[in-house]
Amino acid sequence: MHFIWNSPFLEDLFDDGYGEMAVLLVVKGIPVVIAAGLFWRVAARENGTYLHALAAVLVPERELIQDDEWVRLGAPMQRYKVRREMGWTYGWRARRLKTQLQREQLRLIRKAGTYGRGAQTLRHEIAIRRLRAELDPLIQPRPAT
Repeated sequence: MHFIWNSPFLEDLFDDGYGEMAVLLVVKGIPVVIAAGLFWRVAARENGTYLHALAAVLVPERELIQDDEWVRLGAPMQRYKVRREMGWTYGWRARRLKTQLQREQLRLIRKAGTYGRGAQTLRHEIAIRRLRAELDPLIQPRPAT
């Protein structure tokens, strides 16, 4: 990054005007943004693999983490899309409950990975069951009359 940022070649191509300095900063910033995006993507994938491994071993109960939720554990953007779609389809309350549910699931997995299952994870298990009991009636299809 320093090689690109400190390169005199790029600075010689632009004058000292404000507009050209702004363009220079954008041109120099593009490699930084690309590198940050690549690092974020690799880190998210690695974190996802870690979360899947922990969840598979430590939280096998499907009522705590359902199959469709398990698939998206390590994908923050996919979890966000589910919350957004839930808000559009079922309303603000359903979106808020889904957000809380996902956070509690991640907390449960992280805490179980650190301390194991037991008294220290019970609060999260109870919260997940309570949130699911509130959320499920909101998102269940209504029977036709």
